[in-house]
Amino acid sequence: MVQDTDGNSVKVGVPYHALPVRGAGGGGGGGLALAPNKNHTKICPLSVVRSRRQASRGLPISFFPVVHNAPAAERGVVSSSTDHIFVFNLTCGRICGAAPMWRRDALDKSVGKYFITATSTVMTTDMEDRFKIEHFGRIGEAPIYKLSYCPTVCNTCEKALCKDIGVHSDDKDGFQRLALTNDSPILVRFKKV
Repeated sequence: MVQDTDGNSVKVGVPYHALPVRGAGGGGGGGLALAPNKNHTKICPLSVVRSRRQASRGLPISFFPVVHNAPAAERGVVSSSTDHIFVFNLTCGRICGAAPMWRRDALDKSVGKYFITATSTVMTTDMEDRFKIEHFGRIGEAPIYKLSYCPTVCNTCEKALCKDIGVHSDDKDGFQRLALTNDSPILVRFKKV
C-alpha cells in the first residue's frame, strides 16, 4: 500500500499533493503543476511540470485504479506497482474541458523524450494513461516513492515501454517538465489535501 506523510494509506479518488523530495530527481522546485506545452503551440494538452516555486505544493492529484476489482482497489486504497490513472483535482474549475488526466505523450524527436502531459480525455484504458507509484525507500520513518510509466499489458498486447518519470529542464522557458527517463527519477511523498 502507498502511504501518505501521516502514515495513512493513500485513498482512491482522494486528492493528495505529490511533494518532491528536496535534492532528488533533478533540479529544485515545488510540487507538481501544469504549464503550457513544450512548443507553446496550443493550449491543450498541458505539460506536467515541477513548480518553479520551492514552497509550492503544486496541484492536488487523485489516483484511480485501472483494475477496479483488485483487492486494494476494493478497499479503496492505492497499491504500489499497479496501474493507476492520475488526475489533477482542480477545485477552481476545469482546464481543457475537463479535469486534466495524465498521459504519456508521443516521442518528442527534438529531444528524444516522452513527456507527461495532461489532457481532458475521459478515463480510458489506453496504455498512455497508465502510471505507477513505486516504493523507492525511506527517509527516517517516511516512505519515499518514484513515479513510473510501465503499463501492465495483456498477453496479446505489444511489449510496453517501461521507464521512470523524471524531470527534463527546458532552458528556453525554464520549466521542469516531467518526462520518461532511464535515470534520476523524481522522488515524492504524498500529503493529503
